[in-house]
Amino acid sequence: MGFLTLISILVFPQLFGILLYLRLSGAPRWVAAIAAALAPAVIFFWLARIFLFAGLREYYAGDPKCGMPVMVAVLALYTGTAIQLVLGVITQVFLSVRIRTQSFT
Repeated sequence: MGFLTLISILVFPQLFGILLYLRLSGAPRWVAAIAAALAPAVIFFWLARIFLFAGLREYYAGDPKCGMPVMVAVLALYTGTAIQLVLGVITQVFLSVRIRTQSFT
């Protein structure tokens, strides 16, 4: 279950970014590409907080312990957000190149 949750947190924002790009086809291409490149990072930041900090709330239900799990969760949240941002830009570049090559043929 943990692996499936991790994969869904990482894949869903990227799919949402692609669908957002296709939905914004009436807008200028640069607006659609920027919105679709930033959307995965924003969605990941929102979703990952729910999953990461829900587990921490259960962990700290007893007496307070070391604060290191919170630091690890924050580091994982920021690292995942940066990865989603980079992957969003790479995905949009790939889609842009693919659309341009299809329009020439």
